[in-house]
Amino acid sequence: MKRVLAAFARNTVFANIILVMIFIAGYIATANMIRETFPEFSLDMITISVPYPGADPEEVEEGISRKIEEAIEGLEGIKQYTTQSSEGLGSANIEVREDYDVDEVLDRVRTKVNAISTFPVDAEKPVISELLLKDVVTLLYLSGDMSERRIKEWSEQVKDEIQQLPNISQVETFGARDYEIAIEVSEERLRQYGLAFSDVTDAVRRSSLNLAGGTIRTREEEIRVRTMGRKYTGEALASVVVMASPEGDVVTLGRLARIDDGFTEDPIAATINGEPAVLLIVYKTPEEDALVISKTIHRYIDEKQQQIPKGANIEILYDNTDMLKARIDLLTRNGIIGLCIVFLLLWCFLNARLSFWAGMGIPISIAGALAILWAMGGTINMISLFGLIMVLGIVVDDAIVVGEAIYVHRMQGKTALRAAVDGVTEVGMPVIAAVLTTIVAFMPLFYVGGIMGKFISILPAVVIACLVVSLVECLFLLPAHLSHLPPPNRPDDRENKLVRRLSRVQQTTSRWMVLFVDRVYMPFLSKALHWRYISLATAITVLMLTVGLVRSGIIKFEVFPKLDGFVMTATAAFPSGTPPEVTRRAIEEIEASLARLEKTIQTRSGDPLVQDRLTLVGQTLSEIPQVGPHYGSVQAILLDSDARGIHTEELMVLWEKEIGTLPGIKSLTFAGMEAGPPGDPIEVWLQGHDMDDILLAADELMERLRKFDGVYQIRTDFSPGKNEMRLNLKPEARALGITVEDLARQIYAGYYGDEALRLQRGRDDIRVKVRYTAGERSRLSDLDQVRIRTASGFEVPLMSVADVTFTPGFSTITRTDGMRRVAVSAGVDTHKANANEIFTELSANYFPELKKRHPGMFVALQGEQKKMRESFGSLFIGFPLAVLGIFIVIATMFRSYAQPFVIMFTVPFGIIGAVFGHLLMGYDLSIMSIFGMVALTGVVVNDAIVLIERINENFACGMPFFEAILQGGTRRFRAIFLTTLSTVGGLAPLILETDFQAKFLIPMALSIAAGVAFATILTLVLIPSLLAILNDLRLLVHRIKHGRWPRRLEVEPARNRHEDPLADDYGQAHTPSVDVCN
Repeated sequence: MKRVLAAFARNTVFANIILVMIFIAGYIATANMIRETFPEFSLDMITISVPYPGADPEEVEEGISRKIEEAIEGLEGIKQYTTQSSEGLGSANIEVREDYDVDEVLDRVRTKVNAISTFPVDAEKPVISELLLKDVVTLLYLSGDMSERRIKEWSEQVKDEIQQLPNISQVETFGARDYEIAIEVSEERLRQYGLAFSDVTDAVRRSSLNLAGGTIRTREEEIRVRTMGRKYTGEALASVVVMASPEGDVVTLGRLARIDDGFTEDPIAATINGEPAVLLIVYKTPEEDALVISKTIHRYIDEKQQQIPKGANIEILYDNTDMLKARIDLLTRNGIIGLCIVFLLLWCFLNARLSFWAGMGIPISIAGALAILWAMGGTINMISLFGLIMVLGIVVDDAIVVGEAIYVHRMQGKTALRAAVDGVTEVGMPVIAAVLTTIVAFMPLFYVGGIMGKFISILPAVVIACLVVSLVECLFLLPAHLSHLPPPNRPDDRENKLVRRLSRVQQTTSRWMVLFVDRVYMPFLSKALHWRYISLATAITVLMLTVGLVRSGIIKFEVFPKLDGFVMTATAAFPSGTPPEVTRRAIEEIEASLARLEKTIQTRSGDPLVQDRLTLVGQTLSEIPQVGPHYGSVQAILLDSDARGIHTEELMVLWEKEIGTLPGIKSLTFAGMEAGPPGDPIEVWLQGHDMDDILLAADELMERLRKFDGVYQIRTDFSPGKNEMRLNLKPEARALGITVEDLARQIYAGYYGDEALRLQRGRDDIRVKVRYTAGERSRLSDLDQVRIRTASGFEVPLMSVADVTFTPGFSTITRTDGMRRVAVSAGVDTHKANANEIFTELSANYFPELKKRHPGMFVALQGEQKKMRESFGSLFIGFPLAVLGIFIVIATMFRSYAQPFVIMFTVPFGIIGAVFGHLLMGYDLSIMSIFGMVALTGVVVNDAIVLIERINENFACGMPFFEAILQGGTRRFRAIFLTTLSTVGGLAPLILETDFQAKFLIPMALSIAAGVAFATILTLVLIPSLLAILNDLRLLVHRIKHGRWPRRLEVEPARNRHEDPLADDYGQAHTPSVDVCN
């Protein structure tokens, strides 16, 4: 092994070539890697959608949802399914088990659902697909003083132009109604001409089609024959002949009906800063780069603004890459500052060349890791960048230990090459073990369950890639660069003044460290060894105190820290059937309250708080928009978090207070930008078969949640539906030949609209509907005028053949795993309340009582609690396996069962440090903190490995027991001190970052930095004490076995590590490979 190391150390040319190649590979990877805000991942969800025009929720539940449930029940690979039955649409969301391939399950579901033959006749074909999270890059808006049709046409033109731009493939319009041709016929006209709706519908259908007529084959050519008659506009449809008399009198559609070639009836109206607008959303696919798309859009907008007429606007409402760029800048800045801190610390305590090459391990590791990540198909995003910063101080640890060992051997007067080889040989094994334990500790993060696991899966890949590259660099490249290290003790007469002054700084810091070790550390360690049982008792007391702090609730736990974005959205939902005018007035009030709030908030920069205001009536701004006249949203585009100085979470609470109570509203919810997987802090599912019982339980639960201070936006997903007018056929109607189907079809045609045909006009799919006039459909009194046509052509008043009753209906019926379900959800103000504590209290007392009061009902915790269960469920398996892996690595290296337990003792105390770090910095524990603690287990043992390895070598050299421990501590103090300083220093800029956007990443960095800092004190003081206690136990066992007290060194297995078991004279010591006894 020494020959191999010597060959690498001697060949600096090869080392430099490898170095340059790593940097080139890193540069190529960085230039070509896709950049995005968060990593792309699959939701493992399948969605089924079955339109059933005109059907009410109960009809959809019976005709669509239950049949889908029966088809997929028991299908392999399905974890959970939820169906929703709303007016005119049945849908299902299927959650796929983690260890199943989504595409395979999708094929199985598609086969089962497509085989259903009993869907209602009017139901459309099922649409079955995987549910994908779309990554929004930019949101554009077009506004101006123009008609709805004109602005929609302009938006379609702009959409076409943007899709033709390079690197852009996904663009959608938003906030505009679909086209529709409405043929409105009054009851008076139908009676005047003796027509039924079916006559008008058939006439339109028969008079608007193109049909192939075969081919005429002449001698010269073949001529295709086609009958052309399809009509694409309302104007063309007006010429359709509905009826003609033998006398030649023709009744056209234009004469019979009012034809409106316009938009669907339910209004969708968007405004930006008070002006009518249409929105364009630009998405990215996994293969596209968000920053490239953003630049392309900005260039397009700049060019377009030169061409548009006065009064028209085309602007970017917001660009998500602004946040990505800000975060890349933030993390790059923190990375550079951390790198400088590490360089400075190493330079202060080591030789300048040594500190430079040890510090170079950081950019080398990062460049190599980026190349590996690119080869694996990874991307540059918030999580991968955070991984690179988190590893800043860790990757340099092995280089520090190797460099410091080389430095000490050079100080002993050895040649530079000899010192390089001996230094690596001395610490090579502990360094490899230390890196392996860190890698093993990060492995469980690969297997975190649920969406959270997919969200952070790139993090361990980044860290492990960095560690592997850093290990190769410190074992093979670093010795080559330090094989020409000048003698540290040479006179500095030849150096210039600046170099001499700088070297004096190094000499001073080195002197201080020697004085600190001699006058503070050594005496303190001697006392700690003497009072070793008191040291152990103190450590256990601190451990118990920390457990008490966590269990008492003084340190809170939240699943995911709130991200501070630049967008906040208020969504208003009224009961189904609410007129659009009521929704519009509420949205205006919400917008006005935002303007009032803006005047009361003083921003840090003095600029206005709100940059732009977007309002939307008839649609929501959620990921999967809800559509209907009873929905509306207001979105505020805010000043950047740095310039704002107030978190969006606080702003949303103030906004809700400013709005107050809106009359008739069902729910008013507020949302900022999500920092990862979606889910409310509080979300409880109530499931059962009796809907009235579930609703009663939901009301009770909401009332209980209102008693908690800091819980707001308490709501359920159940909404009372529209009032229903139900028609039942009278028995006497049968005598007239009227069936239930006759009644249903004619009422459906008159009020919902009979779809005569669909036209493909350009890219638009346009429905042509025949129905009563808008006036007749808006007055209950007009029911007296409605006539039902019999098969023999007679007209009978509706009221004479049908009984009319009024009853409330459902808005949406939700079912999960075959049972009806209502979700109760709420937000939590983390300054006043903690979701985890609320759930603990509810689970202990309230939920059991609720189940007793409502037998047969099931309670399931969802939202953030579900994410926590999925994540922790896998960690409960992964973490013990990682600890076992670390134990195996250490036990193999030390050839001991006992010493690894001493080293593993640092793990709980590292976690104690992490908890106290959160307490000191004012952070709550979060799921990111827990991930940091998992990773910490492999980092904190590294210093203990290096220290115990040195102490064992001292034992092998025959040094007296306590002197061996004291000398080992002295010898390794500088390496341990510098590795800790570099880890904490590398993460310090991120931990001290005031930017709100960094807040959700800081807990993980804080766990590692605080844990390592606390564990270092433990390593330098408690580990030697534990070794002495272990020695006491060995002495006692020897006394019991052999009846005498041996010398302390006699019972240490490490004393024989230099003996050659294969030598002729067993027990004959062989010379150590390095002069470790000096």
